[in-house]
Amino acid sequence: MQIDPDVLDVLRKATVDGQSLRLNGQLDRKLYERVDLALHAAGGVWRRYKKAHIFSVDAADAIADLLATGEVITDADRGFYPTPQPTVERLLDLAELEPGCEVLEPSAGRGAIAEAVASRGAIVDCVELDAARADYIRAGGYSRQVTTADFFSVPVERRYQRVIMNPPFAGRQDIRHVERALRFIQPGGLLVAVMYGSLTYRSDRRTKDFLGRIWEARGAMWELPADAFPAVGVATVIAVIPVRDVAPPCGMRQIALRPEDFTARPRAVQQNLFFTDEPTAHNTIPFDGLGYGVPHDGRDHSARKIDPNTEE
Repeated sequence: MQIDPDVLDVLRKATVDGQSLRLNGQLDRKLYERVDLALHAAGGVWRRYKKAHIFSVDAADAIADLLATGEVITDADRGFYPTPQPTVERLLDLAELEPGCEVLEPSAGRGAIAEAVASRGAIVDCVELDAARADYIRAGGYSRQVTTADFFSVPVERRYQRVIMNPPFAGRQDIRHVERALRFIQPGGLLVAVMYGSLTYRSDRRTKDFLGRIWEARGAMWELPADAFPAVGVATVIAVIPVRDVAPPCGMRQIALRPEDFTARPRAVQQNLFFTDEPTAHNTIPFDGLGYGVPHDGRDHSARKIDPNTEE
C-alpha cells in the first residue's frame, strides 16, 4: 500500500522511544486516521493510557522500511485478517468456557481471541508463525505459552479442553487447520472455529467428508453476519465440533463397525427371547419372577405363599 506524502511527513516528525511512537502536533481527523492505518499496518497499536502507538519491537525499526520505501505491507497483503471483537465474543459464547479450562489458539495473530479467553479465567496457549505477532502476544502477558512456529510442525499433544481459532482461509486451508486442531483436544472437549462460508455449499470430496465429520460428531455451524469480517468481504461461519472419541491406544488400530457389517434386531424381537405369555417349547411356565424354569403342572406357582420357617 502506497503511503501519502503528508502521512510520511507526520511519521518523520514523530517521537520514538523504544517500543513507543508519539505523534507531534495537532492533526485533523482524516489525516490522523490515515496515519493510524499506516502505523497499524506496521504493527503499532494505539494505547490510550500511554498516549502512544506501541510496537512489539523497537518502533524505529518497525517504521524504518515504511519511511524508506513509502510503502507499507498491510495485514491483508499478508493474508492476515484479525478477528473483530463482536466475532470474538460469539466464538467464546459458543465455546462455553469455564475458569481454569485449558485452551489452544493456533494461528493466534496478535491475540485478539487469546486475550479475551484469558479475561474469562481460562488458561490459553498460542501458536503463531509470524515472529513479530508472537512477540506482541508475549508482551501482553495473558498467554501461558507462545510458540513461534508453523502449526503443522507443532507436535500433537492431546491436552486441551477447547480449541478456539480463526485459521487461514486461502486455498481452503481452514479445513486442514481445523482437522489438525481436533487432534489436540481431549475427549469431551470442543472446537470452535471461524470458517469460510462456502463450506456450506461446496461439493468437492474434502468438503463433503469434513461436513460428514461435523454431522457424525453432532456438531453445528452458525452463520455470521455479512459484515463480520469487513476487511475480507466474504461470507463466514462458525463451526462447533464436539470431540467424543477416545484417544487411540498406542500401537493399536481401531476397527470401525459399519451398519452393513451386522444385522440389527428390533428391540421387540430381542425381548421376546426372554419374555413369553405361553408355556415354552421346553414346557416351562411364563416368566413370572418365581416360577421361571419350573416344569409346568397347570398350577400358578407365582401366587404360592412361602413360609420362610418351613421352606428350604
